[in-house]
Amino acid sequence: MHDNSYKPDRIPFDNCHLGVTNLDSSVKEKLGEFLHARGILKELRRLAAKGQKSLVIEFERLLEFDMELAKALLEHPNDFLDTADAILVEITKLPSAHLRIKNIDKATLIRDIRASQVGKFIQVEGIITRVSEVKPEIKESVFKCLRCGEENRVMQIDEVFREPLICENPNCSRKGPFKLEIESSEFRDWQSIRVQERPEELRGGRMPRQLDGIIKDDFVDKAVPGNHVIISGILRVFQEGMPRQRKTTFRKILFVNHIEVVQKGVEEAELSPEDEARIKELAKDQWLRNLIIQSIAPSIYGYEPIKEAIALQLFGCPAIDLPDGTRKRGDTHILLTGDPGTAKSEVLKWASLVAPRGLYTSGKKATGAGLTAAAVRDEIGGGWALEAGALVISDGGLAAIDEFDKMSEEDASAILESMEQQTVSVAKAGIVATLNTRTAILAAANPALGRFDKYRPLAEQINLPPMILSRFDLIFIMRDEPFAERDRVVARHILELHHEPTRVVKPPLDMDTLRKIIIYARKYIDPKFEGKEPLKAIEDFFVEWRKVAEKGDMPLPITARQLEALVRLTKANARMRLSDRITVEDANRAIKLVKISLHEAGIDPETGRVDIDVLMTGKSRSQREKLERVLDIIKDLEGEYGGAAPVGEIKRLASLEGIKESFVDEMIDKEKMRGHLYEPKPGMISRAVR
Repeated sequence: MHDNSYKPDRIPFDNCHLGVTNLDSSVKEKLGEFLHARGILKELRRLAAKGQKSLVIEFERLLEFDMELAKALLEHPNDFLDTADAILVEITKLPSAHLRIKNIDKATLIRDIRASQVGKFIQVEGIITRVSEVKPEIKESVFKCLRCGEENRVMQIDEVFREPLICENPNCSRKGPFKLEIESSEFRDWQSIRVQERPEELRGGRMPRQLDGIIKDDFVDKAVPGNHVIISGILRVFQEGMPRQRKTTFRKILFVNHIEVVQKGVEEAELSPEDEARIKELAKDQWLRNLIIQSIAPSIYGYEPIKEAIALQLFGCPAIDLPDGTRKRGDTHILLTGDPGTAKSEVLKWASLVAPRGLYTSGKKATGAGLTAAAVRDEIGGGWALEAGALVISDGGLAAIDEFDKMSEEDASAILESMEQQTVSVAKAGIVATLNTRTAILAAANPALGRFDKYRPLAEQINLPPMILSRFDLIFIMRDEPFAERDRVVARHILELHHEPTRVVKPPLDMDTLRKIIIYARKYIDPKFEGKEPLKAIEDFFVEWRKVAEKGDMPLPITARQLEALVRLTKANARMRLSDRITVEDANRAIKLVKISLHEAGIDPETGRVDIDVLMTGKSRSQREKLERVLDIIKDLEGEYGGAAPVGEIKRLASLEGIKESFVDEMIDKEKMRGHLYEPKPGMISRAVR
């Protein structure tokens, strides 16, 4: 007797209920005719020459041959496919030949799978979130009788391991004992996966539904977490519950017959001919760009530069694959920060809803593994499996991350690779893999002290390391400052929003139309620099801004990283106009946005000049110079006071050079934490490295 009980770490496949009947002889005959047709035989010869096992057939082809045959597949897939495989083995002489069916007319949403579909052949679409390791599954086992030496072969037709009841040798016919001969047994590959609903199908705060699947033989390792897939297979169910406490509910598992990876991301979304005709008509409107910007977050008043930046982020630009194997990303990353109550979260949620593949999450409730990828226990087959995080799932779309500053430094660092290289390298629990995270990041962060202080550098006010800040193409500060005329307009807008919401929130383009325009642009529009004027405008801006740093006492205002951001924004501007040609105006609008961002986030409050080191290193040039001067003072005093400098004397000498005591205190505390300074005795400071 076998143990048929449920085990927490492995599903009891012997409790599988299919509810199928044997195929009619007429259906078997038609199936044989179909597989012996001239076109099929030609494909089989080609497959056999390549050493492949599976014959992949479009469902439409089966339907055209005979409707009854197609119906038999949908209603009784287990018997249908077993019969088809047996015929293919007979034709090809390959012991593991399979018939695989793809592209069923009507796909089923994962959340719409119901009890009536148990035992039926269905097709689902979604994002792979988990993939287990590939394991060998025994197909035909060979047992050696330890009494007579006879080899007994047992086909493993179910999911529970079967042993011989008695020895097949008529002179023995005993009940064993038997020894499993591993080397003589036949195995096939086995892998479990988990598919989740696509983010673009989730509207109104729905929880994503998931479906587990099992892949066998030559179709294992066809997909990795983050891949958008179309899967067809047989839906089976397995009883839940602990031993002797069986439940009346069953768990759904899809036994995969065919899996196809859709490579293009959001670009494969279908648009009707009517949609495309309407969009082409809109493309003729010279004010289309303004209409799109006015349609961004219409319930929120003002913030025109931010809305323009988000519009450009939604449209994006194509990535560039270079001949040396490297890749230049086309997605724009934007950070919003500033005072509380400035609608940062509302902007993020709106953007995640309108993006063709949008995902919203909060950094406070997310971990580095939850954002990138995690190694988790596989409850189907045991062992470890790789599970995709938010950035992997939103690959090809937009990830809106609220409270970005609330993550730990370790978790924030986990997404550093995702932002620049747009991949996640995982080395956990023996799993080493690289997953794609080709997604635009729209993040929001709050100042550490509650409100934004314009007299302090940005890096000191946001709990984010400079290496993360420097990866954002645009950073905007949303301030809540009193101004009577503007306050009255904002108040009137909010009050009317509550009084007559349908009249106030009436953008030129509704959300559905805007989403279709974005899909159309990403699908068909690939802007090119066809003249020298746009390139020269960007080049002149870059050179002119850096020219000021040629004087030794001036900070560096811009780097090559901002230059690449300019190119991305310029291309996105042309794409937003639904144009394949990039103009000087596109370049100038991109330059204007970068200027606004740098003047807000990259300003050194002490000098009033743009200093890119505020974002790149967390310290402005003036701060670095003061830090170096204080360290020089400590060095000089160490010689006078026998190896340690009095803190009071350090402050006195620093104040003579215009350096405040508060800066000296803060600098000493930070350098002590970094291990560059230490306190040999109270009131005295020494350098750790001399």
